[in-house]
Amino acid sequence: MLLPIVGCSLKPDPITPAEHVRRAQDDYQKIISNNVPIDRPLSLSDVVARALKYNYDSELSRQQISQQERQFDIALAQMLPRLALNGGYNQRSNDPAAQSINVRTRQVSLDHAFSEEPKHYTAGPEFTWTVLDVGLGYLQAKQQGFQSYVSVERRRKIIGDIVKRVQDSYWKALIAGSMLPRLQPLLVRAEKVLASAQEATRRQLSPDMPMLEFQREMMGVVGQLRHIESDLRNARAQLSTLINVPNGSAMQLSEKSWDLDVPQTDLNPRRLEEMGLALRPELREEAYQEQIDRQDIYKEIIKMMPGVGFLANFNYDTNKYLYNHTWASIGVQASFNLTNLIRGPRALAAAEQAVEVSKTRRLALSVAVLSQINLAFQQYTHAVTDLKTAREVLAIERRINRSSANALAASSISEAEKVRRELALAIAELSYFQSVTQTRFALVSLYISCGIDLVPPTVEIDDLEALSRAINPSITPWANGLPPEITLPAPAGPSGT
Repeated sequence: MLLPIVGCSLKPDPITPAEHVRRAQDDYQKIISNNVPIDRPLSLSDVVARALKYNYDSELSRQQISQQERQFDIALAQMLPRLALNGGYNQRSNDPAAQSINVRTRQVSLDHAFSEEPKHYTAGPEFTWTVLDVGLGYLQAKQQGFQSYVSVERRRKIIGDIVKRVQDSYWKALIAGSMLPRLQPLLVRAEKVLASAQEATRRQLSPDMPMLEFQREMMGVVGQLRHIESDLRNARAQLSTLINVPNGSAMQLSEKSWDLDVPQTDLNPRRLEEMGLALRPELREEAYQEQIDRQDIYKEIIKMMPGVGFLANFNYDTNKYLYNHTWASIGVQASFNLTNLIRGPRALAAAEQAVEVSKTRRLALSVAVLSQINLAFQQYTHAVTDLKTAREVLAIERRINRSSANALAASSISEAEKVRRELALAIAELSYFQSVTQTRFALVSLYISCGIDLVPPTVEIDDLEALSRAINPSITPWANGLPPEITLPAPAGPSGT
């Protein structure tokens, strides 16, 4: 009868809508309160620094590393002996009197007597140290140490993903800042020309088929530019979100050269595969997980051994009938759990199977990593080809546009044709800029697929200016299309584990 009542009393009340609103307001204020205002045009290192500082996934990964290090300290402390300070108070309503009976004669050998006061105090420290607990604590500390390395690898992956997204949005936002002021008036002119052409067709002032083909071409070009314009505006908004800049805030980006020397011949697919298998955070995490699982094997072996413990204590008792009120004792105790003869081999086999599962999982992930590297390399190769084509098309369109300007000055082409060719030039420029962006994105994706740290994962993120200065030397090479210099150490010898 009491169980339903107790259960109902323990059930918590739901969070009220008003509390959700207050929590949302508090979170929003916390998000925007630490924002550093923008006082200069932002470079790529600036936006990456802001993204790392204000990205809560990055901050969470850093806190998890700190937490795992504290857990490692706790695991080390578990290896220490147990030292307890005991104290007690005993009281009963009468004297603890008792008789003594002779075991042979079964006669009373002592009348009712007592040697303990009805009320007395006890106190004293107690020291215990068990070899089994020390061994298990040592292995637990090793597991926790490997777990802290796992957190480091997870942080590397998070930082790589942040850098990948931020640099892509940065270059797209640069395109938006450069092209949007030119696109809007050009689109206005194009729509006027298109409206005039439609009016001429309606009034049958021009041949029907050529004018319809001109309208179709103009509508396709205008629609394409409108779509590009929308993507560029979205890229700028996305970058603002990534670097924690409120919507509507002024944000200028420092201009960069769009010429990109692509190091296609410097990238060897076989070398990239070797780097990926050695450097990818996911594979390193699985290698640490295998070591964590391997410690469970040693744990099960230790649990199957007899437990040996050392005991020592110092006692104090206020009982006035004692001859010695204080005394010390020391001892050794051994125990063996017989059920380990049944449980132990099965637990050991399960732990060994877990290690084999970790190896198989790492090999499966290695195959996936190799596939990702090869796919990223092919995407980069195609991006380089597209970039070369876009650069050549842009050069041709610029020559056509200059010829059109000269022809217009000589009154040999119409204003409509001039607008059409300007639109074609704008599309060629946008295609070239997008090809540069795609090539940079493909190059960064290739580096990240190989596990290369584009930003040092150990950088401190507390000071925004210092963070930007610290990562700038790492960013400059790959931002200019240069491959990072990575030297892998010689393979270590076979492990003894």
